[in-house]
Amino acid sequence: RIGFRRRANVHPVESIDDPAIAIAALGTAFMELGGLPTQEQRDALSVALQRHTRRSARDAEEEMILGRWLVTECKGAEAAIARLSRRLCKLDRAGSFEPLMWVLNDVGVAARDGMLSDRQKDALAEIARTFKLS
Repeated sequence: RIGFRRRANVHPVESIDDPAIAIAALGTAFMELGGLPTQEQRDALSVALQRHTRRSARDAEEEMILGRWLVTECKGAEAAIARLSRRLCKLDRAGSFEPLMWVLNDVGVAARDGMLSDRQKDALAEIARTFKLS
């Protein structure tokens, strides 16, 4: 329904054609870097996706499910951050960075005690390098 089609002999991340799917997957990976996600964090990600990528609640939930699968296909959240941020940068460097940062900010605010983990801070540094901000 959301238009994702897996291609043969290609990593699933390379099959992403919609920046919103990459943002949802990055949000999922970022959330998981902080430890086992709570329902509050998952709800925050869903609301952030709806607000910042202009998706319906149903689309946001489906993109989160697809995002979780993509993180698994990358063999973990840290590897997913690197691969997904490169894909997102290729898809829409200028137009997708700001929505991504807003989504990650909302997920970070919902984190335990409002503090980012060291792994989440490293992920932000990785994303900045990918988008050539530092």
